[in-house]
Amino acid sequence: MTQQTTNKLQGIQRYYQRTKQSEYGNTYYIEPRESCPIYILNSDDRFVIVAFDKDDNYIVVDNKRYYLNKYNSIKCTDKITQRVAVIDLDELQKSKTYDYNRKFKHKYTAEFRSFDELKRLAMQQYEINGVPYIKQIAKYNEETGQISYIYEPSFGKVTDPIAAA
Repeated sequence: MTQQTTNKLQGIQRYYQRTKQSEYGNTYYIEPRESCPIYILNSDDRFVIVAFDKDDNYIVVDNKRYYLNKYNSIKCTDKITQRVAVIDLDELQKSKTYDYNRKFKHKYTAEFRSFDELKRLAMQQYEINGVPYIKQIAKYNEETGQISYIYEPSFGKVTDPIAAA
C-alpha cells in the first residue's frame, strides 16, 4: 500500500491492518502497518486488546457504551461468542456514547470503570512485548467439520494461547 493510500485511511486503519496467513482468510494477524509512524508505535497507552461479547459489539466505560467500529477498532471473527479486538483508545474516546443499562449485560460484556483503567491495561500489554497485536488461528476438525479459533496475543505466552472455541 502506498503512502498516498495510507493517508486516505481513517482512525485505527491508518496504523493497523489485518494480514491474512491462510488461503481462506480466517487465520491472520491484526498488527501495525509498516507505514505506522514510530511515535505511534512508541505510544504505550494508546492501543489495547480487549475481549467482548459478540452480541454487544461495544465495550462499557464509566457506565457508557462505546460501540466498536472501523474507526476505533479492528475485530477478530464474529463466529464465536467471545470476540477480541485491538482498540485505539484515542479514537474510542471521540466516539458517541450511549447510556448503559446492566439488564442488557451478556456473559462476556467488557466493563471498565474509566479510560484510566483501559490505559493502564494498554500499558501492561505494551510492557510485555511493545505495541500489542493478535494472531487468530482457525483450526478445522475433520471429524466434526467444525472450526474453532485460537487467539495468540502479543502479551501472552505462546504456550498459553487463549482458546476461544
